[in-house]
Amino acid sequence: MSDETRDMLHEAARRILADKPENLWAVLQESGFDKALLPESKGGAGVSWADACGLLMLAGEHAAAAPLAEAMVGHWLMNLAGVEGASLPTIAPSVLNEQVRVSAAGNDQRVDGTLPRVPWGDACTHVAFIVGAGTAAQLIVVARGAAGVSVTSGRNLAGEPRDTLVLDSVVPEAVAPAPFGEHELLCLAAILRSALMAGAIERSLALAVDYANLRVQFGRAIGKFQAVQQSIAVLATQAAAARAAAEAGCEAIDESLAAMGEPLMQSIAAASAKIRTGEAAGQACAIAHQVFGAIGFTEEHELHRFTKRLWSWRDECGNEAFWSRELGERILAGDPGQSLWHTVVPTASGTVTGAAR
Repeated sequence: MSDETRDMLHEAARRILADKPENLWAVLQESGFDKALLPESKGGAGVSWADACGLLMLAGEHAAAAPLAEAMVGHWLMNLAGVEGASLPTIAPSVLNEQVRVSAAGNDQRVDGTLPRVPWGDACTHVAFIVGAGTAAQLIVVARGAAGVSVTSGRNLAGEPRDTLVLDSVVPEAVAPAPFGEHELLCLAAILRSALMAGAIERSLALAVDYANLRVQFGRAIGKFQAVQQSIAVLATQAAAARAAAEAGCEAIDESLAAMGEPLMQSIAAASAKIRTGEAAGQACAIAHQVFGAIGFTEEHELHRFTKRLWSWRDECGNEAFWSRELGERILAGDPGQSLWHTVVPTASGTVTGAAR
C-alpha cells in the first residue's frame, strides 16, 4: 500500500471516529475497516499490520466503543480457515485455550471447553481461536449460534463486553492448520491492545494540556505552574514511548509473518510493546487525573472514557508482569554465545558489542 493510500485510509477513519455517529460500528463496517487486513480480492484493503496499528491508535484516541481490533484479526483468521459470511468475527486470544479439546466423533469433529472473557463474545457471529503450538497448532472457528455454545456475559471496567463462552460438544465451522501457535495469537492481540492504548494515552495528554491552559487558579492558568508543567512533560514522554513501542510491535508482526524476522514469541519488540504501553498507561492515568482533579472522575467528563479503557486494556492479553516474565525467559533461553547487548540490540556490530562489554 502506498503512503498516499494509507494516509487517505487513516484520514477517512479519523473523520468517522471524530463524528461519533450513534451507529459507529455499522459505519466502520460499511466503510470496510473491519476487513482492512484482508487482500483486495477478498473485499479488504490489504493493509499491513503496521498500517492497522495506525487505525487502532485512532480508535483508541477516540475511545471507540467498537470491536475493531478483534474483527480485523477475526476476518484475517476466517480467511485463512476458508470461512466466509462472518459479519462480526471475534477472537479468543487466551493461553487458557489449553483447556479446549478437539476430538473426533464419527465423521465430525467436536470442540469442548471454555473460552474466557472473549471480547464481544455474545454479539459476535463467529469466534476464532488457536489451540496448540508449532506444527500441531490448530485454527478453530466456531459459530456463535452453533448448538452447544452457551455464554456468560461480562464486562471490563470500561463497560466493554468480555463474555465467557462454554463449548459443549460443538461442531466447528472449520478446523485448519494455524499460522502460528496459541501463544503467538496472544502476543499478536497484546500488540494490538498496545496500539489502542497508545492512542488513548495521546488523547489523555491532549485533554490534560487543554485543561491546564484553561483552568485558572490563584489568578493564572494551572499550566503556568512548574509542578503541573513537569507532570505534563512526563505524560508527554510516556505518550511518545507508548506510540514507539506499539509501532515497533506491529512492525514485528509484519516481519514475522513475512518470514523476514524472528518468530513473534522470540521478538523483543513484540513482548516489549505491551510492557511499555502498560507502564505508560499507569503513569498517564495518574497524571491526567491529577491535572483534572475531581472533575476527571465525573461521569459527565470524557477523561474517564480513556482512563477506564487504559486500566482495562492494561490487564488484558497479559499485563506487564506476564510479558516481562515471558521476555526474561526468552532472553535466558537464547544463544549462550550471544551477548545480552546483541540480544537487545540485534543490529549492533561486533565492534560495538565488544566495546559495550
